[in-house]
Parts: sequence; structure tokens; C-alpha cells
Amino acid sequence: MSLDKKDFALIAALQHNASRRLEDLAKMVHLAPSSVHDRLQKLERAGIIRQWTIKLDAAALGLGVLAFVGITATKPCSELEDALRAIPAIEECHSVAGELSMMLKVRVASTPALLQLSEQLRAIPGIEQTETTIVLKTHIDRSITLKPPEAPAGPAH
Repeated sequence: MSLDKKDFALIAALQHNASRRLEDLAKMVHLAPSSVHDRLQKLERAGIIRQWTIKLDAAALGLGVLAFVGITATKPCSELEDALRAIPAIEECHSVAGELSMMLKVRVASTPALLQLSEQLRAIPGIEQTETTIVLKTHIDRSITLKPPEAPAGPAH
């Protein structure tokens, strides 16, 4: 699907505040609300918009420890996925190239909870080793930034 400037403007507006009303979005991109609705549906069908969600403050919810856990496994990642998916503390799970097999992004309440999670991971058959890095401070946390394509250059004079 090729995106035009209005699609990019809609995406940027929604990334900033996904609770905007269709009427407000329509005013921003100079379209009718029904056209905005149609465009948003097309963006969803194309898989560009994958999910409508909110961003929570983990620390305010008592999940003050963010860590990345590298896993060395003797089983294929696909065989570990169900066991990992069952652990709520895992926010993200990625197969990676290099010495590690997988990289997990996890959030827990405390370092004792992180130790318990680490032990839980090592108890999964096929996970041989974990390597944990605790995040001290997050400096950049942002969504994908899209830039509309440049307008084609006119003829030189």
C-alpha cells in the first residue's frame, strides 16, 4: 500500500493521541470524517496499523524493574514460544542472531522478582542459560517515526 501525505498526517496524529475523534482528525487533514474512517480501515487491513492501544506507566503500576534477558537455548525458538508466552512479565520476545538465541524484554516489581523470573526461565526445558541486564534509566522510548515522501523536484530552470 502506498501512503500519501494525508495518511502520514493521520498516522502521526494518532501516534501522538490515538483517542482523537474522527471529526478532529478530519479537520487536521482536510477530509470528511467518512474519508478518514475509510483510510484508517485501509491502514488496518494493510497491516500498517496493527493495534489500537494505550501506553501505561509501568512504575506507577508497581513494575519498577525493566530488564533485558538473553537466552541461550538448545531447542528452536519456535518450540519455546508457548512456554514464554505464558509468562506475563515478558513484554517482548525476539529471536536474535549471534551467541544468544532469544532476547526478552521483561518488567517485574523488584530484583527478587527478577531473580524468580530468571529461575523460572531456566526451568523451561531447552533453555540452558540466561544473561540479564537491568535497565537503570530509559533515555529514548518512542514509536516508529514516519516521514512523508519528498515531493518530486520540478524541472530545473
